[in-house]
Amino acid sequence: MISNQILGLLSELAILFPAFLLVFTSRGFFKALFAKLMGDDTAQQEGFLTLNPLAHIDFLGLSIMLLLVFFIGGLFMGVFPRSLLFILLILLGARWTTTVPIVETNFKNYTLGVITTTLAGSCGNFILALLFLYILKYFPFQLIPHYAFITLVEIFNAIIELAIFFGVLNLIPIPPFDGGRLLQFILPHSWQHIRIWLQEYSFYILLILFFLPGINTIFFNFLFILSIFIKKGLLFLVF
Repeated sequence: MISNQILGLLSELAILFPAFLLVFTSRGFFKALFAKLMGDDTAQQEGFLTLNPLAHIDFLGLSIMLLLVFFIGGLFMGVFPRSLLFILLILLGARWTTTVPIVETNFKNYTLGVITTTLAGSCGNFILALLFLYILKYFPFQLIPHYAFITLVEIFNAIIELAIFFGVLNLIPIPPFDGGRLLQFILPHSWQHIRIWLQEYSFYILLILFFLPGINTIFFNFLFILSIFIKKGLLFLVF
């Protein structure tokens, strides 16, 4: 029984590991690309304008994070959903990616540059999801063995779901997510104290949103609906 559970966890890890690699590689690549387009070539010079995962991913950190999430999730099955464990590790400062170096003062237009590079990560995730929706639609699966077909479909679906999930998650207008950075430009000057307050108490606010019964249900339903809306929009482009 235990061995079957461990095999099941390892099977999930084998599917999610390449999915995480692609999701966070695309995120870093698009941040570097948008920074370059906005006038800052720091990321390009330091080797981040690439789709090579070695430039963007801390493989040891990612491996440890996935093992923690799945084995802790296995021990507390039904108590802590794995998605919450992922988020909790993010809030606690777990990092499995290398931060893309961006010098904002190099932007030709500072405001436009910051906004576009901030949104670039989520845009990159959504573009990745769109690409794999196209692959699912048009890939000649009939030419490969059935076992390979099942594995590929599971990996492709994991990439799509993770890309959309993290794309939406990073749009939350609360630090440390990318959406929190946008408040500096969205809120009028007289409301900037709200951004400062959110930044100061963001950890506690996110704990309430993610873990307080009732509130977390509303919050995750909102994220779920937004993810569905985005996925339907991407599917419209495919079909």
